[in-house]
Amino acid sequence: MKSVNMKSHRAVLAFLGLGLAMMMLPSSEACSCLPQHPQTAFCDSEYVIVAQVLRKTAAPNSYLNAYKIAIKKEYKMSDEARKLLAHGKLVTASMSSMCGVTLQPGMFYVIAANSDQVGLCDFIHPYGNLTAVEKRGLAGIYRKGCKCKIQQCMGGKCKARDGACLWSPFEVKGPCETSYGSCVPNGIVLADGTPKRCHWRKSPRFGQCVMENMAKSGSNGGK
Repeated sequence: MKSVNMKSHRAVLAFLGLGLAMMMLPSSEACSCLPQHPQTAFCDSEYVIVAQVLRKTAAPNSYLNAYKIAIKKEYKMSDEARKLLAHGKLVTASMSSMCGVTLQPGMFYVIAANSDQVGLCDFIHPYGNLTAVEKRGLAGIYRKGCKCKIQQCMGGKCKARDGACLWSPFEVKGPCETSYGSCVPNGIVLADGTPKRCHWRKSPRFGQCVMENMAKSGSNGGK
């Protein structure tokens, strides 16, 4: 346990140093995060949990906030993450400009991250706000697609790489692929287990979502 505590202590110091450095940046440059599909968050994180926030608690210093949590569900948990979360506490920067998050006591959150120090660039959402498809994805479907890559396409035409699904989070279909889709292997798998092709697995609600977004934006869906 001593080595784990030392590692956690070093992580806190590093997190604080990053926060102080970010405080010196203009606010427009602080805490810039790219959109992240929940499947990518699941596959790239050391742990994915549903946790209830019990209370805000004492933090190591004034630049950090700390929250006592109770883990209610474990979707994914590495041995290292289990050690880091053994104290049942998450630490975050005290300001959003330093990528800090604000959690509400009593609420349940799904959290996908790599450390007990979390921030705006981690996947942290109220569990009740997730769609049924996202909840099923966390429960197992996303894991099946972890060898696929979700490739962001920001404006213009993009060509999907082998083993990837194109995702345009700011286009009409993007939010629907986020809430009602998962990227899964399709057909040929290479010798190392990497899929040659991947495609969007879309729920019946996906089409309805696209139609609703088209109506709101008055667009033709990018066709």
